[in-house]
Amino acid sequence: MNFGLPKLTFPNGPQGSKDNAKNPFGSSPLPALNLSGYYLRPILAKDLPTWFNYLRLPEVKEQSSWQLKSAEDLQQFIQVQDWSQPLAQIKFAVTNQQDELIGTIGFHTYAKANFSAEIAYDLSPAYWGKGIASSACQALTNWAHQEIGLVRVQACVLDSNFRSLNVLQRCQFEREGLLRRYKHIHGRARDYWILSHIRAS
Repeated sequence: MNFGLPKLTFPNGPQGSKDNAKNPFGSSPLPALNLSGYYLRPILAKDLPTWFNYLRLPEVKEQSSWQLKSAEDLQQFIQVQDWSQPLAQIKFAVTNQQDELIGTIGFHTYAKANFSAEIAYDLSPAYWGKGIASSACQALTNWAHQEIGLVRVQACVLDSNFRSLNVLQRCQFEREGLLRRYKHIHGRARDYWILSHIRAS
């Protein structure tokens, strides 16, 4: 099966509704991954239960800031968002050869004036250690620079999330500093590393 290079589709089209600011990530075909058998596509309603089920696993939850009570809390990712709002974000499904969601990757904290956004991703533990997260991160970072025009792609990672730090460093993100007590996670104020990937001049 071939799910490479899909055209993005949204409920009101790639431009968003007439009342919403244009989705900056909605008009360019998604990149192919350099890993056979895995693909990127828009998230669909059928993906939400699978996504929710692995996000609540202890080994995933302890390294993330997700606060989810049900799969319905993920509905925003299959709806059109207003990109004039600072909380707007987009996620794409990472799928296997059976078109099953096994992870997600996307952007938030988009700053049009500064040509920057923050990348974030997650992956079902059943697929850890296969290079999938690194392949998706590299592909989407390059896509953001080349197709969307972002100069800076940044990432914020919990200081104990060594897997994610390794992914970013394999993708040539540079560690810039430690954000002390940056987020309150699971009842504790935690430190986060901030890393960035800058478009070549």
